[in-house]
Amino acid sequence: MEIYTFDKSLQERLVELTEILSSREIVPASRIQAEWSYHIELALEPVGWQALWRIPRLICEDFQIHYPTIVVVEVEQVDFSDLSALVKITAVQDEIQLPDKYDVPLIDLYPTHNQQNTALDMVGTATCIDQLRFFYNYLWMPWDLDDDDNIDWVSVHLETRIRLFFDMKRDIVNKETSDIIRGLVREGKEIQQKISRLEDTISDGEESHSDIVDGGTACQLMKLHFRLQQIKREMEVLENPVMREILLMNQTLSLNNDKLEKKENKEKCKEGYFVWLGGTLEEMKETVNKIQSSLSTELFFRISGSLLETLHTCDAGDVIVVGKGIHQIKGAGNLEDGGTIKGICNLEHTILNMKDIESAPSLLDFSGSEVLLENITLDVGDLRAAVVVRSGITKIVNCKICALNQSMVKLGVVVLPNAKLIIENTIFDSLGTGLVIYSTAEVFMNNCSFKNCAEGIQLYDDGKLIAKNCFLTYLKEYAIRLETQKYLNGLKRKSGGCELLENISEISLHECKFEGNGKGDVILKLGMPFVLKKQDEPMNMES
Repeated sequence: MEIYTFDKSLQERLVELTEILSSREIVPASRIQAEWSYHIELALEPVGWQALWRIPRLICEDFQIHYPTIVVVEVEQVDFSDLSALVKITAVQDEIQLPDKYDVPLIDLYPTHNQQNTALDMVGTATCIDQLRFFYNYLWMPWDLDDDDNIDWVSVHLETRIRLFFDMKRDIVNKETSDIIRGLVREGKEIQQKISRLEDTISDGEESHSDIVDGGTACQLMKLHFRLQQIKREMEVLENPVMREILLMNQTLSLNNDKLEKKENKEKCKEGYFVWLGGTLEEMKETVNKIQSSLSTELFFRISGSLLETLHTCDAGDVIVVGKGIHQIKGAGNLEDGGTIKGICNLEHTILNMKDIESAPSLLDFSGSEVLLENITLDVGDLRAAVVVRSGITKIVNCKICALNQSMVKLGVVVLPNAKLIIENTIFDSLGTGLVIYSTAEVFMNNCSFKNCAEGIQLYDDGKLIAKNCFLTYLKEYAIRLETQKYLNGLKRKSGGCELLENISEISLHECKFEGNGKGDVILKLGMPFVLKKQDEPMNMES
């Protein structure tokens, strides 16, 4: 089903949002939602239109369904004051159980071109929802309601935030600063959700006054509010284009100095790092002997007690050897652009997980030319994915990728368009979907297995998969799911065995074992063309 899409310039966004939110008086943050309510009541069709509902991740988790899941709905009633709609679910693609009706935020609805009632003004409705979605996804911040009522939100924030968005889109803001901004906004939204949940618990009377004080709820709320104010102050600096320019000049100078220092160091010798959390002298001696036998003796090694610190002090391309233990990290650090993380002990006893789940949607995110992960366990924890491969080549050897607290929405490895993954001797355990392969991505698998997962591999049209000696057995749903518009010949779905993949040139399976899968080995289902506009990518928190 085709949806309405918009690609607007900075000036267009600024003019239309100024007209919607400006008035003759000061418009404080506390009145912003009311201004939107007035606008959508005039511009939006109140009932009877069809849309796609892209179900948010947390709701997918509640219903134990895959994320993202997209369903067709019909709007039965719009709550203008709450910016939401009561929708009736009219079509689902998978065999999933959902309520017949659900209250949905308007920003999660995407009106379709094809409507049963052709008299409706769907261009106006779609335009209105696009404006609302752009504003709340990219301009409105979780700390804005803390502003004083004598401050005009529109004159203070609207233009600077729209310009920040487009500066990030045009790469005027460098990658490092953009990553910081995304991380701060993501963390702010996570904190605001935690604050809301804690305040709801208190207001519902689930805890007595003594429990609130003695149990630390009040202290936890205070810490969350304090951190939110810290983020607000940092973002106020980053929103200011003059301050961003000063930061960019300082980063450029620092980067040039670092490059010069790195060049001098690399002329002397190659470097590596050994992360050791502690143990007896005998254990350390055994570990060092293993390192010596498996790596080049020319490497100049430094010893560190923290993988997190090492990832942010090393250089792209460096080798990091990790000893046994649980290593908490905040992303791939400088190895995002290439390098090696190698466990030297039993992979079951060498575990990487995320220190703060607010800091990123995935444990490791790679966009370098060549990355190697070897002999380690990656625990998704409460994140959305273990590894995201954005570009270049990532190689994963003899690893375990798991979620200790299993969920349908958790992903193992996500390979984005034009990226390549080589993965060998690796176990995917207790995940929603083990491996996701997007269009034009390439994956080469050898001797990998999936256990306790809902689904093994999800592919999109033009994604390439070559798998040898892999075990796709006893999955709760399907071993392989292909979202396609090329291979269904007018049907909505096909399910069955591996013979369904015989005429699909992008998929090649050699001596792979399929057995005991809950719903079947293979399903081909109609992939909905659901395009997030390029302009929405710079501050997309889901990516």
